[in-house]
Amino acid sequence: MAERIKRKAFTYYSDAFDGFTELRKELNGYLESDPEEFLIKFEELKQKAFYSDVIAMDVLAYYYKSGAGDVLPENYMRYINWEFLAAARGNTFAIEKLQFLIGQACDQIIDSEHYSTIEYKNDIDDYNMLYVLGKNLCKIIVKELKAFPIDLIELEDDYKPYTKEDFINLRKIIDAAVPKTIDFMKS
Repeated sequence: MAERIKRKAFTYYSDAFDGFTELRKELNGYLESDPEEFLIKFEELKQKAFYSDVIAMDVLAYYYKSGAGDVLPENYMRYINWEFLAAARGNTFAIEKLQFLIGQACDQIIDSEHYSTIEYKNDIDDYNMLYVLGKNLCKIIVKELKAFPIDLIELEDDYKPYTKEDFINLRKIIDAAVPKTIDFMKS
């Protein structure tokens, strides 16, 4: 029987930020000096992400957002999938980076008639509000995006820049996730 992967509820912001910065610096070094080694390291990051490394997921998102020189093409939706996965799995740095996309949805949860129940049942306070709401919202969004590491690591790295249609579809998914998140968090 396969062993179940155990995840931490959250990765502290400082650990997530420092890990992201170190990995990005390492990969940028390879990108400048040895692009083939960059690709090898990038594939290793995909394997780490597959095994629930939320910092690796965040770094993958970073490189997909704009691409990496001539060796890795930009892929907007791959960026979105990896960033939401990192956030859904508790990467607090990723949650903060997504705040511009999920902030309005978090406000809708806070403004809902069920927020006092959500706050109580999820041990929400002023310090952890963004992280708890963001993580749970991102979990629902990941399901709607059908963003699963096992599928994402198998995809060819193709060029797919940001489009207005992608953003409109993402906004619809985020908006639809609000009532589902409320139902999930109040139960």
